[in-house]
Amino acid sequence: MTELTEVEVLNLSHNELTRLPTSTSKLTNLTTLNLNHNKLRQFPEVVVTLISLTHLFLNDNQLSSLTSNLKNLKKLEELELRNNKMKNLCKNIVDLNHLKKLSVAGNPLASDEIASLMMLMPSENIFIDIAG
Repeated sequence: MTELTEVEVLNLSHNELTRLPTSTSKLTNLTTLNLNHNKLRQFPEVVVTLISLTHLFLNDNQLSSLTSNLKNLKKLEELELRNNKMKNLCKNIVDLNHLKKLSVAGNPLASDEIASLMMLMPSENIFIDIAG
């Protein structure tokens, strides 16, 4: 992957990935990363080093939590987390100031978590998909 530093869009969906190689951090120009339909159980920490990311797709994995370092993705505009095992999101999402679209449908979010999420996010600036 080190020869691909100029790549802006990377689609790694449907590859049965359980982790990302650390060399992914060399993709400094990456704006869109698609990790849909893999077997990720933990949020790939290397993703938070990709500070140019604007779109991150993690649908249909086995993620149960996000990293506290998600706030490093200061340019992130779209975050898709549909059909995972997420129960708590608020504390990791609230610092994403440029987020315009958040998709969390298909996760076992408690109603109080959904209510907190709706309260914390400025609804006039963001679309939140909580129901599939």
